[in-house]
Amino acid sequence: MKKISMLVCASAAIACSAGQAPEPRFATSAAITPEDLRQRLFLIADDSMMGRESGSAGDYKTTEYVAAEFQRLGLEPAGENGTYFQTVPFWNAAVDPQSHLDAGGTPLQLGRDFLPSSVGALPQTLDGVETVYGGPATDTSRWISAAQASGKVVIIDLPLGASLRGIQVGSPKWRQSVAVAVTVLDVVGPESIARLREGRPIPDTTRNPAITPQLWITRTAATTMLGADPTTLAPGARGALLRGRFDIKRTPVPYPARNVVAILRGSDPVLREEYVALSAHNDHVGYDHFPVDHDSIRAFDRVIRPMGADSPVRPPTGDEWKRIRGILDSLRTVNKPRLDSIRNGADDDGSGTVALLEIAEALSRGGAHPKRSILFVNHTGEEAGLLGSRWYTDHPTVPIASIVAEIDQDMVGRGLPDDYPRGGTGAASPTYLEVVGAKRLSHEFGDSLEAANAREPLPFAFDYSYDVPGHPLQYYCRADHYSYARYGIPSVALSRGEHLDYHQVTDEAQYIDYPDLTRVTRMVYSAAMVIANMAHRPRLDMLKPADPHGQCRQ
Repeated sequence: MKKISMLVCASAAIACSAGQAPEPRFATSAAITPEDLRQRLFLIADDSMMGRESGSAGDYKTTEYVAAEFQRLGLEPAGENGTYFQTVPFWNAAVDPQSHLDAGGTPLQLGRDFLPSSVGALPQTLDGVETVYGGPATDTSRWISAAQASGKVVIIDLPLGASLRGIQVGSPKWRQSVAVAVTVLDVVGPESIARLREGRPIPDTTRNPAITPQLWITRTAATTMLGADPTTLAPGARGALLRGRFDIKRTPVPYPARNVVAILRGSDPVLREEYVALSAHNDHVGYDHFPVDHDSIRAFDRVIRPMGADSPVRPPTGDEWKRIRGILDSLRTVNKPRLDSIRNGADDDGSGTVALLEIAEALSRGGAHPKRSILFVNHTGEEAGLLGSRWYTDHPTVPIASIVAEIDQDMVGRGLPDDYPRGGTGAASPTYLEVVGAKRLSHEFGDSLEAANAREPLPFAFDYSYDVPGHPLQYYCRADHYSYARYGIPSVALSRGEHLDYHQVTDEAQYIDYPDLTRVTRMVYSAAMVIANMAHRPRLDMLKPADPHGQCRQ
């Protein structure tokens, strides 16, 4: 067996001896406990991990730690070449800092006025290309025709106050246009801007000439391009000529992006060749080079962005400013101001990763193994579009048909009274749990989860509201379980829900609800045991695609 790299020994708060697997400096028990979960999470969500973006040093160190723990617990390596690792090919895609534009003689500044946003498009050079107002983003009936757009840069306006979620600007109408510029740069979250400017991982360097390049622009930039505020113009109004060039460059990621895969072998001589997969993702969204005041962000998001990055940015009203000021004043009584630029990802998905390790320890040291084997997969690349889980299911290290079910945990660490009110309850609840996909392919699978949950001391109330086909947030399409479901494997995504710290610098280990994280972890352990000990694999309701309603756009 290949030994785990010594890098983790120096950087992840564990002790190592030559020729031995790394050992944690803190003791962990066979039981699933809040103390174990807390110690593990403060380790992998530490600032030193720099937000654990796929292909970064922080995520590399995290995967070293996960693999070291799997090795310490005696799990079989199930990655590549006898290791616990499966490398997923990634490159870093970041806005070319040499990008520049000029509108009718007026220079536009990269970052302040515009940002290229189409990763897969070809580099663009503009030499006197005409601009045209294409219409409002929220009313496609007012959009100009394909002929009017041909050969031009089409400007689409997002009306003030409109939500970013669900807008579609990649219309076939624009295929003959040079580019599409959308007025979202004023309102898109700083976390999204940082990922474009600093770079984000992508799976390949392929350029697709069929992709129409897109730009994010401010309303001020749109006014400069068109000669007037777009809200005052009729679709088809022509504007200034654009000159310049823009691109999103690709460079190799500095560290391998890796899934961590291990097996707890089942006890039944026949059923041990089948697997119940348990998963979570180890990556997050990295860091920003523009620090902000931690408590100011938390106060602002409490009022304006209760679902973090899934809530649009907008200016506060007068009363909202007073509420923000009051929250900040309260925080200042206990905290000194501190600048923060690291999106630690404690809940997303440090919580699922440490739950995975606790389940592995409970199973490996807790007595008799279940009849089927347990396949632990700690994915990379979830934040880049489920790329680690898609890679694993497309290149499985066990026969894909031998995986009888899959349970994914993502953001299972919250539920405190001041978290975002979810599920229409009006307040956070210790029994709230979002369940997505459980009965899409197999009611027997979903029923088994419900039965295992019902036997817990304080059962969760499963909330299926986000599992409704066509739900605008598309949670069914946005979690790693979908990569398994598309292969016909009964799969579920479990979450305590989004909150004000989602994809923010404030998603830190200090805000996790460890007793309730323990309850989720124990429930998943129990559900895995039930399914792994069933006499037969969960029956599929019928042969049907994992996305029968077609809402998942790949």
